[in-house]
Amino acid sequence: MIGNTHFLRLGACALTIVGCLITESTTAQPNALLPDADTRETNRETNANGHLKEELKLAGDYMMGRGGVVRDLKQAAHWYRKAADQGFPPAQVQLGYFYLTGVGVPRDEEQAAKWFERATASGSFEGKLNLAVLYFRGTGIPRNVHLGCVLLQELADKQYPRAEDYLGILYYVGVGVEKDPAQAEKWFERSANHHSPEGEYSMGTLFSVAPDHPHDFEKAADSVRASAQAGYVPGMHSFGLLLVNHPELTQHSGEAVRWLQGSAEGGAYRSSIVLGVLARDGRGVPQDEAAAYQWFTIAVKQGGQAPQKLLTADLELARKTLSADQRGTAEQSAQAWLEAHPHQDIYVHGSELDYAYFPITEVYATGLDTQPADKGETRN
Repeated sequence: MIGNTHFLRLGACALTIVGCLITESTTAQPNALLPDADTRETNRETNANGHLKEELKLAGDYMMGRGGVVRDLKQAAHWYRKAADQGFPPAQVQLGYFYLTGVGVPRDEEQAAKWFERATASGSFEGKLNLAVLYFRGTGIPRNVHLGCVLLQELADKQYPRAEDYLGILYYVGVGVEKDPAQAEKWFERSANHHSPEGEYSMGTLFSVAPDHPHDFEKAADSVRASAQAGYVPGMHSFGLLLVNHPELTQHSGEAVRWLQGSAEGGAYRSSIVLGVLARDGRGVPQDEAAAYQWFTIAVKQGGQAPQKLLTADLELARKTLSADQRGTAEQSAQAWLEAHPHQDIYVHGSELDYAYFPITEVYATGLDTQPADKGETRN
């Protein structure tokens, strides 16, 4: 069974999906109101040729499957490349992300590094941040922790809040700098004061579960609530879990479950585990072993070996207590849910993502966080 210890979690979050580089939204009309698809797309491509704004809009439409076109990641990458070739830094960052993760193009870490370098040379903060992360990871370029720290410091000196949060993490765990929890908190606080969801999340973590920091669950809730409301998936998970573990906090009926469901839809397998535990134990939701098995199955599909190891006993018990038909139905439901929510996201903003929040390869995902990960466990 899942244990009852609540561990520190400063990250270990999966990479975000990418949305549109154009901030304006386009609402797809019913197919009956659309002109012939082949003619429409040909006209759009002709109009886009050589025009940056149209290239970006077309790229975003293909990325999101909107504006009357079928979602096509290869076409999205094609049009982002055209914009990147014109020297547009956000498109260069976007293309670097595509190469890093194999979205619409073959995965090529060296190409990713080159595009992040080009974006950095063009003055892109996001490009420099991602380049710093690659230096920490030794991905696509030789590992150079010192240079990664230098790049983050340069960004933080310009009050770029995401870099401020990352510097806090480095000071907290002592990577590339002398370990200094007090200095880490200063950077986290600066980031949070600049309304960074990452910084707000980190401050909430310090006040809720960090073993070497005084706890104040009201302060923690204020911080992670703001992070969650910004659509930051780790913040959504932590806020939901905080409400579960501390029912004395002000909350609406079912609020904890809603935040956990939102973060699970963003790909957070720890949230799927917690939802399974709640269904298993009947906490905040009706007790339902089949629903618990469904959530545990989702968690394993989302996270692989880590949740599989955590859930071994629960999955084995479900196989013994549920009939073959019940298990089959739960597994089918889990598969349908996963098909509807296939991505692992950093930010969730409904059907639209604000590109200012991504692309990003989190420092958290590099293994730099040496603290025990929050396994999504609940406690009494």
